[in-house]
Amino acid sequence: MPSRIPVTDTADYISQAAPQAQPVLQALQQLITTELPQATPKIKWHLPFYDLDQKYVSIAAYKAHVSLSISADLSPAVLATAKAAGYTTGQKRLNIAFDQPIPVALVTAVLDLLK
Repeated sequence: MPSRIPVTDTADYISQAAPQAQPVLQALQQLITTELPQATPKIKWHLPFYDLDQKYVSIAAYKAHVSLSISADLSPAVLATAKAAGYTTGQKRLNIAFDQPIPVALVTAVLDLLK
């Protein structure tokens, strides 16, 4: 999304995201709700967040990618797997470019860090 515009929920955020970001956001939303069914969806800072006790996961669309961010540091194994597969990361995030497939096993491994 070019700028952070107010949204009411995750579906609203996805519908206002760039068309190429929408399938990635939808896939991540589905994985989050499947893997962390007890997480509470919320909107914080105009972004979809899923609260899990004192932890969280969020998704955000950018110009050329979607980020999956968590409150914990990514493990060395997850970072190595992501790098080997061609995904960029940060200390607490995984970026998925619009032309990359959704790395389901990798996203699941990231979400497992919150369990």
